[in-house]
Amino acid sequence: MKHIIPNFRNSRVSAIAMRLLMALLVLTVLGSVLTACGSKNTVAALKAQTITVVEGENALTSDQINTLATDIASNKNSHTIREYLVAASRGYDMTVEGFDDNNLPAANLQKVGEYGYNVIKYATFEVKDAWKYEKMNAYDVEDLVNCFKTSVTTDAKMDPLTTVQHWVALGFEWLINVPGFGSFMLGTVYFAIVVEILMLPLGIYQQKNSRKQALLRPKEMAIRKKYAGRNDQATQQKVSQEVAEMYQKEGFSPMAGCLPLLLTFPFIIALYNIVINPLKYMMGASDELISALISFSKASKAAGGLGLDLSTQSGTIEILSLIRDGGLEQTIIEGLPNFAYLANGQSCADALNPLLSRIPDFTLFGINFGLNPGWKNPWLLFIPVVTFALYYFSTKLNRKLTFQPTANDPQNGCSNTTMNIMMPAMSAIFTMAVPGAVGLYWGIKSVFGMVKQVIISKVMPLPQFTEADFKAAEKELAAKEKNRPVKKSGTKNPNIRSLHHIDDEDDLEPLPQVKKKGDYVEDDEPVKEEAQGAYLGEATLKDDQPARQPKEKKKKKKSAEDELVDAAEEYVANENDENHNG
Repeated sequence: MKHIIPNFRNSRVSAIAMRLLMALLVLTVLGSVLTACGSKNTVAALKAQTITVVEGENALTSDQINTLATDIASNKNSHTIREYLVAASRGYDMTVEGFDDNNLPAANLQKVGEYGYNVIKYATFEVKDAWKYEKMNAYDVEDLVNCFKTSVTTDAKMDPLTTVQHWVALGFEWLINVPGFGSFMLGTVYFAIVVEILMLPLGIYQQKNSRKQALLRPKEMAIRKKYAGRNDQATQQKVSQEVAEMYQKEGFSPMAGCLPLLLTFPFIIALYNIVINPLKYMMGASDELISALISFSKASKAAGGLGLDLSTQSGTIEILSLIRDGGLEQTIIEGLPNFAYLANGQSCADALNPLLSRIPDFTLFGINFGLNPGWKNPWLLFIPVVTFALYYFSTKLNRKLTFQPTANDPQNGCSNTTMNIMMPAMSAIFTMAVPGAVGLYWGIKSVFGMVKQVIISKVMPLPQFTEADFKAAEKELAAKEKNRPVKKSGTKNPNIRSLHHIDDEDDLEPLPQVKKKGDYVEDDEPVKEEAQGAYLGEATLKDDQPARQPKEKKKKKKSAEDELVDAAEEYVANENDENHNG
């Protein structure tokens, strides 16, 4: 019994539970993906390269500059220090209060050394013995900046999984450029349609599974009717056991309906990666090249970057949409070779040049869907609202078109009520954390998913049953119950102590009894049956019979020894009763 009940309990709400689990896994995995994207898109911890200064030009010695570089690299604000130093080398003092990067003053190359010292002294970077670097000049600042330059690998090395996603992304790009006329949003619509068509066999399989379960509905209802009116846990376990046994005998596995959900989960992650990071999966850029581009884009204009306000958790779709929207392709190609963060800026520019020309159009009706919904982009806030409405309607429609477990089951009722709100709410929260293009794809996929489900339900409708079908199932169940073996002489099972055990198996071993001389034993009376209200009419339920009390006999006076023996026997009997009931 123990190995059957848990399996059925899980399968009874398998579709609901698996959807919740899948949604949680999606959010968890996507959270890790977003974090990974953020870590890759931010320059790694600075590493100070050892350099040798030219005597006669620098005011500081090689040891001083290398020591200072090591101190900066170990500081928690190392990236900010490096940015300020690069700005100082270009004639800008970013330590000045109220410095406006969007409205740069005229560069003053005569004060580069002074600006560099201001970075060390006034920017609260906690560099040891800052006074030692007071005589810093322009050559010292330049050498210090060169300590942190890095070389970037521009050739992408794809593992098998990335290669598969790359080929899928190339198909997505074809949908964008050919039928979508260069529009990322139109390509997303076509992409959602193609995905739903590819998932059609899984939808058909799931509908067949629902039909098979629906065909067993009369037998399930007959079993439930037998126990109608009883909501205690022991009876519910008995119902679950008998329904599970019936499913097993009919060759049906409710868990089979979870297979399509499990198979679609990897596709969701892969498609998300493609949409969120087109520069990697669609255009084939290496992670280091992507990191270099984002570093250049986020760097202040004073430091030679684009000064874009990027989110570190939006992959590359955000930066590509801003580059396309602002026409920054040529600025990147011209600015990267001289970017002070990179030792091979020209190679990066050469590698990015053909890729940037492939950036699609992320706008629709003048709205940039490559950005995240929020107060900075208020027009995109309609996406979470629409997504919630679509998924709420989709959940309700799906419940009507597919087989659902018995509505009288309180566990299912609670789960259905929760699902009506939980799934749409989780989808809305998801679309708030990703660019609008991803949220739009999520909503479009939901619409086409509903259309697909309606078509499948029309082609393969669920069976409908009449009262006669349920009565026939009841008769079949009654015949099976009649043929079941009963216990010898119809005596009661001494293990049964309450209504919770009226239908326990009869092969349980009786509890050990301590017999005393003179005890009265009387044959059990037949069990009475009483009609109770049920699902489709009346069902008979067995009532507990009060234990017949032995006839009173004239009590004999007992000795103290006999009373002690009786007390011990009564204690043993009570212990056995408690162990059995526990």
